[in-house]
Amino acid sequence: MLFAPELIKALKAGSDQEQDDLPFSFSTDIFSFGTIWHELLFGFLPFQDKAAEVVIWQVGKGVKQSLVNLQASKEIKDILMICWAYKPSERPEFSKLVDIMTNLPKKRLQRSPSHPTHLMTSRHLY
Repeated sequence: MLFAPELIKALKAGSDQEQDDLPFSFSTDIFSFGTIWHELLFGFLPFQDKAAEVVIWQVGKGVKQSLVNLQASKEIKDILMICWAYKPSERPEFSKLVDIMTNLPKKRLQRSPSHPTHLMTSRHLY
């Protein structure tokens, strides 16, 4: 799981730190939501190709996963970026996130017919 920057900064290397000592909040949940939504949308976690130490350092410094080569609308990429905002105060509340997602442009899926005509034999034509 990819932690929010403020959680990474609060972690102490080599200690048996309790979860109660970490600054979990609704903002850290929003960051995690963005990470999980990324995995659901694209089938892999952000920073999947990087070593854990690199990811910890990058996220702790505010580096975000590049979305340039991913097949998604600008609106979806914008949602991921606001979920991954470096400052917790810049991440939306879940109610605002629901409003944003509800207003995403709707795309109709192109579905094939259940019985395509190009598969019909000549006996179906008469």
